[in-house]
Amino acid sequence: MTERKFWLALAALFTVGGIIQLPWAPSRFGAAFFLALAAGCAGMWLVLRLRDQHLACRVLAVVGRVLFALFVISFALIQIFVIQAGMRTDNADTHADYYLVLGALVNPDGQPSAALAARCDTAAELLAANPDSKAVLCGGQGGNEPCTEADSMYAYLTEQKGVDPARLLREDQSTNTIQNLTNARVLIETAEGRTHGDYTAAVVTSDYHLARAKMLLQRAGYEEGLGVPAPTPYPGQWVAVRCREYCSILGLMLTGRWTV
Repeated sequence: MTERKFWLALAALFTVGGIIQLPWAPSRFGAAFFLALAAGCAGMWLVLRLRDQHLACRVLAVVGRVLFALFVISFALIQIFVIQAGMRTDNADTHADYYLVLGALVNPDGQPSAALAARCDTAAELLAANPDSKAVLCGGQGGNEPCTEADSMYAYLTEQKGVDPARLLREDQSTNTIQNLTNARVLIETAEGRTHGDYTAAVVTSDYHLARAKMLLQRAGYEEGLGVPAPTPYPGQWVAVRCREYCSILGLMLTGRWTV
């Protein structure tokens, strides 16, 4: 009875957490994540209730406990990794020849979303502190975006931040982080005439995304693995984006899909 109450309480807690996040679009991944956990906990309550009557339920109860323990351990370890990588540093100290600014959602009016604007603001600080460096703006056009993410960043940086257009390269074909980094390398080495190994690059992205981006950066051939975090714009996003990163990093680890 006590264990059943435990799983029922967890199901209720995750349900409340999921419902709270449903109304706001940027946090809906967190809502889905929590509601999936709630369904799993409710399932555990049910199999425990029926385990005296069915052998299959007794087996499922054992499997459920093991899977939940593995989830808790993996979630904690990945979150430690994500949080440590995203800790703020003195951006000016992270020098690179090229800063690879990763794209994010563009608003319907063509302006960068809050997350994308935060990445652009961080890039502007880096370019001001390192006058010989350039930025590669990475991101194609999503189905719900009026322009490419690279074009939106370019307009924001040149018109609102006063960055010299000659210091900005646009990579506007990619649709995910792996393509962002791979295409940026090709752009630098073809359009810029650079040879791999004679320049350094650092990835600029949101703090919650930096751990995964740095891993992918090294897989794309940038041995330094440098990264600069931009702040998460809204505190309400903190839980949702870290749940998403857990799923993304775990997916990379299980599938081995580190390159295009």
